[in-house]
Amino acid sequence: MRNRGIIIVVVVVAVLTLISIYIYPGQQSNQPLTVYVIFQEDEARILLEKFKKETGQSYEVIRMSGGEASYHLLSMNKTGIDVVLGGPADLHEQLKSNGKLVRYSSRMSDQIPEVYKDKFGYWTGMYMGALAIGVNEQVWKQDSQLAALPLPERYEDLLRPELKGKIEIPDPETSGTGYTLLASLAQERGEKKAVELMHALKMQSSATTFSGISSAQRLAVGEVAAVISFMGDQLRFTNSGYSIHSSIPPQAGWEIGAISILKSGDNKAAAEQLVDFVLSKDAQTDYMNSAFSFPVIPNIKTHPLLASVKLEELLTTYHFDIAAEQREDLLGMWREANKH
Repeated sequence: MRNRGIIIVVVVVAVLTLISIYIYPGQQSNQPLTVYVIFQEDEARILLEKFKKETGQSYEVIRMSGGEASYHLLSMNKTGIDVVLGGPADLHEQLKSNGKLVRYSSRMSDQIPEVYKDKFGYWTGMYMGALAIGVNEQVWKQDSQLAALPLPERYEDLLRPELKGKIEIPDPETSGTGYTLLASLAQERGEKKAVELMHALKMQSSATTFSGISSAQRLAVGEVAAVISFMGDQLRFTNSGYSIHSSIPPQAGWEIGAISILKSGDNKAAAEQLVDFVLSKDAQTDYMNSAFSFPVIPNIKTHPLLASVKLEELLTTYHFDIAAEQREDLLGMWREANKH
């Protein structure tokens, strides 16, 4: 009888557990949410710590560049990752096209303009950023060859002989920033001319950096005079007191930094909660104030450092799905150009 009683208790507990799972699907599990973060880890932790405080959900962060994330999730078929947080939308389009994502249309997405999200619900934009030319004004003024020159306003201005070895661009194979530059140039002026300009910029550079933030960091500390990177990466250093002048070239490329849920993840309910959270007005405002990117929700007051940016001067015809489709061809052309 005693054994029978124990069996009954065990069965009752099991049934109650199953009932709780189905009745309360949003209830947090003890399993951490595993997040691939494609922007800066400190910015991500500000968001994720607030998410943890509000929901009780623990998390693990794996910081990746856009190129690294693409390689890990597509080539290596990485599993156990729940969410891709940030990174240009063309990365998320790649994942979608390769069957790596699950659809989730957040209840928050209705307030986000169509241009900032996938119409089928596979990814949703959480911020917007523009490519910019950044100049370290102190380095520029102290360089006898540069001091008398006007600051660069176009990509071609970075090809001046006086700037040889004094600029940097991010590598389009490893950096989402670098690939946004290459893909946006291709859509603006054609693939051949885009690769030619990128190759000329590389030959002008002291190095091609692994990620866009690396370029901005080296600019801030004065290791180079000028870089191409996302404006937000430059402005975070401007906000910290570095003498950086940022300008958006005509018809510049831009990104929608997106969030998506991976099919290979183990914590779908928590992943959906994170999507809802990062699309909220509070989270959008917090992210703008730490990363200096534009929020995708209308009617959020722009940070003062972004007030002068005219978004209508960007390449308005830039398409993320085309950038994703062209990726292998463009990178193949890029590799071929660098053999010579």
